[in-house]
Amino acid sequence: MPDARRPSRAAVNALRTLLERHNHIVQEVDGQNDFGEDQHVTFTEDGEVTGDLVKIQVKGGRSWRRTDGYAVPIGDHGGTWADGNLPVLCVVHDPDTDGLYWANATKQLLSARRDGEVLKAITISPKQKLDDVSVAAFVVEVRRYLSRYRGNRIIQAQLGEMAGVEFGPTDIVQHHVNVFGEDLIFWQRRGEGFATLLHSDLDWHPEHVGPEHFHPNGRPGLFPGMAVLVDKILSTAEAQWLAACFDAAQWAREPADDNPPLHTNLDARDNYVSRRVEHHLRMEPDALTRSIQQLRAETATDHDLATIATELESDAEAAAEALSRPWRLMSEKTRRLVTFYLVKEVRLGSPALPIDEQFQIVWRCPRPTPEFGFNARVGRPSTRKSPYREFVSAFELRPGDRIYWLSRYGNERGRNVSAVWDSEDTPGTVCVLFDQLMLGDTFWPEEGFVRKVPSKTRSGAFPA
Repeated sequence: MPDARRPSRAAVNALRTLLERHNHIVQEVDGQNDFGEDQHVTFTEDGEVTGDLVKIQVKGGRSWRRTDGYAVPIGDHGGTWADGNLPVLCVVHDPDTDGLYWANATKQLLSARRDGEVLKAITISPKQKLDDVSVAAFVVEVRRYLSRYRGNRIIQAQLGEMAGVEFGPTDIVQHHVNVFGEDLIFWQRRGEGFATLLHSDLDWHPEHVGPEHFHPNGRPGLFPGMAVLVDKILSTAEAQWLAACFDAAQWAREPADDNPPLHTNLDARDNYVSRRVEHHLRMEPDALTRSIQQLRAETATDHDLATIATELESDAEAAAEALSRPWRLMSEKTRRLVTFYLVKEVRLGSPALPIDEQFQIVWRCPRPTPEFGFNARVGRPSTRKSPYREFVSAFELRPGDRIYWLSRYGNERGRNVSAVWDSEDTPGTVCVLFDQLMLGDTFWPEEGFVRKVPSKTRSGAFPA
């Protein structure tokens, strides 16, 4: 036997011995027919064959070792490993430790393809050790991955690869293609109190959908009950599809007694806080300055808070950027700093609650007054134009503006805007306090008002 072949045989034997010791069925591929596959393994459970089959490429010797683990060259196997009807694993045997280490080659290749990368080798972490202790967890993980190759899970797997996510076996997944050829994916996890929309036109950034997105009063440009997300009004067809999916999956948002406890979706929490902070800054441009002033007062007596503030503010570039750039152009460091300035606390509720109830933001600066919702309105904003009036949206209103209001009988009167803030009761909307009254009406950001043109801007030319 050639010396170069001994490490390879030792690796194949070590893996076969381990798997057979745990009652799994190993079939070796004849060397003359080895095209990137050394073993075919069929898993068993409680002495019964499961039918779950996986292909394994096995390597042995020191030559596969790297400073951060191990690597298996892909060569010309990339296509078959990524697109075959069975996934391929790579296993390396280290003769110095007599240890086996593994990685899912198919998963790595598909992930790289989605990101536009071309892999030269499959990387294996030294933490991915395969031995008598970890073999059970290894089998569970691989069998879970194999389930995507069966039934409607095949479609879910393809959608997940397209969107860069991995759907669970009990998840509800629906697909829609709009008139522009853009893909939308509806995703409902079992027992989670909200759903997720993945949209190719939004770079697959997850948008979390709760009952509050289907407000019965509707929104400008939409029929009542239609959904609005991420400052983007969905088309009627998209909104109807999303509403139908959300309604049909209502049963899946109820906690299941036989399911393991659902943990807080941290990605949903972070995305929710990010969206709320962005909207907060849009509705209240002075919110950041006021929050910083409030923080300074708090750190004067709270040593722990002062320590955190000093650490976050130590990056001079991020501190300067916080006051000069819009949210979407900020770096991640700056966003963390701005969120710290604005948000005092995020209270977590049960994962089974709708998203706006599950995550409660406590802002560092309190709201001006209790809110009154859409139904509290008497009359509506006036849109009557004149040479001294300009048309603006609700989110453009600022304290000191003079707007005009129509009573229920159509009579017009002027009102002074006393305060503007983003709604807590209906996130994504804006509250406006008029004439220092204890009344804050709620408006969609796009609702129209006519505002008195300040005299300094008239200069003989009137707005259209």
